[in-house]
Amino acid sequence: MNFRTIIIVMAVVTRTDYAAAVCEPIRIGYVNQERPPYYLGAGSDIPAKPGASAELFQRFAASAGCDASLRRLPVNRIIPSLAAGLLDFAPLDSSSKDIADLAFPRDKNNQLDYGRAVPINIVVFVRSADHIPPATEPAKYFRDRLLGVTLGATYRARIQGLGMKIDSGAVDIARNLEKLKLSRIDGFAVSVTSPGDMDAYVAQKYKGAIIRLPQPLFTDHIWIAASASYYAAHPGQVEKMWTWLGSAGKREYFNLLKEYGDMPLPTQQVGVRSAISTRAEPLTDD
Repeated sequence: MNFRTIIIVMAVVTRTDYAAAVCEPIRIGYVNQERPPYYLGAGSDIPAKPGASAELFQRFAASAGCDASLRRLPVNRIIPSLAAGLLDFAPLDSSSKDIADLAFPRDKNNQLDYGRAVPINIVVFVRSADHIPPATEPAKYFRDRLLGVTLGATYRARIQGLGMKIDSGAVDIARNLEKLKLSRIDGFAVSVTSPGDMDAYVAQKYKGAIIRLPQPLFTDHIWIAASASYYAAHPGQVEKMWTWLGSAGKREYFNLLKEYGDMPLPTQQVGVRSAISTRAEPLTDD
């Protein structure tokens, strides 16, 4: 082997090692509760069709040529795990932007980059028997009524800031909807990507007894935030993935939501008793 051949081989090996180092499976955390159409299944096994948000995470990693290692965690462990570097990414909303050791996409003024986020809506489900007019503004209606949110919901503080009384004792959406049905709460607020994303699930399960108020409580955004340590080690790769999410990724996500929304509900709802929760929320993150 002559000197030129040795140099070429070394260069190929170096590039291969670099690619492998950059593209170790990316650890992306989300809540360990089923939530059609965003997350399907629960527990340690990730199904082949993991849900629209989970599949988006896989494509997010693939946009940088990497695999995603999806990690399902209890809601209250996601942010601490991300800050500690035990996860590389997780979907979070604006309430987490100032937490130490987390990295969010920033614009040229070092502000949150809304162009590289996915919009979300905080909607409210109520009992149809209460005959609440469709034009009702949830923020006003619930000033003197009890509004449920899932335990650990990141938008709880914002709702309280609007002067509403909060019940946050139930750990998932299924339990909150049951509390609503039993009149233990007067409404249930949950984050969704598009306002109607959960309507089919709720209509099938509650046969019209629970409906969604047309007007969202408020809107926010979800970013796929990184651990500060991962960002420091791979800034170019992370910026590339964030930019992908803000362009092709956002379009692909809404196509995924339609695909999963069109799936027969019995197929979506394996283990539905544990259904639907938080902090990796619509992307979602309550």
